[in-house]
Amino acid sequence: MLTRLKISNFLLIDNLELDFNCGLTVVTGETGSGKSIIIDALMILFGAKATETIIRHGQKQAIFEAEFNLSNSNTQNWLHENDLHDVDEQTQVICRRVIDCSGKSKTYINGHAVTITQMRICGDFILDIHTQHASITLLKADMQRKLLDEYAGITQNVEQLSSLFKQIQRLDTDLITSMQQMRELDIRRQYLLESITDLTDTNIKPNEWQELEVKHKQLANANAVLQELNEINNLLMNSDDSVLEGLHKLQTKLNKIAEYLPKAAELIGFVSSAEAELGELRYGISDVVNDIEQNPDALTEIETRINQLFDLSRKYRCTPESLEESLILWQQELQAIDAKIDIDTLQQELDAVKIEYFTIAETISSIREEVSRKLSGEITEVLNRLSIRGEFRISLKKLGAGVLSGYGLETVEYQICFNRGMEFQPLAKAASGGELSRTALALYLILSIHNPPEVIIFDEIDVGIGGKVAATVGQMLYDLGKIKQIICITHQPQTASFGNIHLVVSKEDSADNNTTLTLVKHVREQSRINEIARMLGGIEITEATLDHAREMLLMTEQ
Repeated sequence: MLTRLKISNFLLIDNLELDFNCGLTVVTGETGSGKSIIIDALMILFGAKATETIIRHGQKQAIFEAEFNLSNSNTQNWLHENDLHDVDEQTQVICRRVIDCSGKSKTYINGHAVTITQMRICGDFILDIHTQHASITLLKADMQRKLLDEYAGITQNVEQLSSLFKQIQRLDTDLITSMQQMRELDIRRQYLLESITDLTDTNIKPNEWQELEVKHKQLANANAVLQELNEINNLLMNSDDSVLEGLHKLQTKLNKIAEYLPKAAELIGFVSSAEAELGELRYGISDVVNDIEQNPDALTEIETRINQLFDLSRKYRCTPESLEESLILWQQELQAIDAKIDIDTLQQELDAVKIEYFTIAETISSIREEVSRKLSGEITEVLNRLSIRGEFRISLKKLGAGVLSGYGLETVEYQICFNRGMEFQPLAKAASGGELSRTALALYLILSIHNPPEVIIFDEIDVGIGGKVAATVGQMLYDLGKIKQIICITHQPQTASFGNIHLVVSKEDSADNNTTLTLVKHVREQSRINEIARMLGGIEITEATLDHAREMLLMTEQ
């Protein structure tokens, strides 16, 4: 229950503090007086978008604060889960929002700073607001279904179903895309398989091309190498003018003059060293000659292998030395393609999600069918009290075979006949303004009884009605006020006369006549009689009008 509302520096409000009680609170006032100021303040408090333009001229910030005394366990549990409860007063919650000149706002619950999202969630637990546009919204098919689901208590089931429906759509898209790509991927897959088979059958070894090149050069040039080495060998020792023979002669001559040459021994040593080195060279050449292979068959075999690898490299547009790397890359790509075109896995996942979807959807359908009959009867009963002698019906129409939706397997349509014997028609086509208002009022009155929020606000929901019907609406709001706290902004004197508390909104100039202020007063006794008379009367309030107002208030008290 809302117990107190404080508003500071909001539009034409300077400082306003209102105390509330249980039952029905009615809010009235002249047209243009700003009767919806309480609703606007509560909506801003609980997260509605607001800018610095709402701040009263000349002030630095607007402040909204509401105090509630709650018995709803869901709200209390949420406060505990988020560590926002009042340790001393478990059932009390104080919500506060401050908006400064820069447009920034700060929000608090029981003194704890909270996000605007948390404040909105808290507001959803506490408040249920029905504006004068509710009857227009009622014509929308989605709203009709949503209201039925709220009444049936299956909103969370439908949200779960909607999530499954999105999964089905995504998997359907993935499956179609995979099947479309499957042909292209399969062509690529066949190419990769053939390529991998080619290279695998060829049995390419690591660094084989480089080794083949070396061996091929050796075998292909073996004769030329042997010829050159033999000539080198001849130069060294196999002729009269060979290098070694020349060194031998050089040493002989140095020996002859050694006794006459002081450095002869050193020179002879140089010659001996050269002779020894060339001797080693001769033996080394002999070893190389012995190692050189002259094998035409081996050369032919290597050339065949080189041609085989070269042909593969041309076929697959790569270098011979990169064939081994290409094989590894193709094998990796093949594995990736096999994973992509796993259509069976996608289909199995889709089938599993569909089974879960239909299980929940059929449960929702069963509940809707049962509850729609009950709700239709209750609304019809209320409509009869509101002087509509027809009948209200909720029509559930199955979707086509295989057709799924995010809200279930059927559409929901509100239908009505406003007089007995007439055919049922969709509410959107059949209702006039007044009839639509009464239908919306009947629906929201019934829903309010069953919905968790303890504070229900009606903003001119009784527009378009009057006389006896308006009095019946007042009686129904009064009865609803016995189980919920009701705040009703109204133009109807009949409705206003049923209020347990009566607030009057007005605009007045300040003492210096420089500014206009919005004031809210709690009227009683004669002041209330005067307000009801104003709502009943014309330009001038006569004694007869005042008597009528007294009589109306007296009758509602009885």
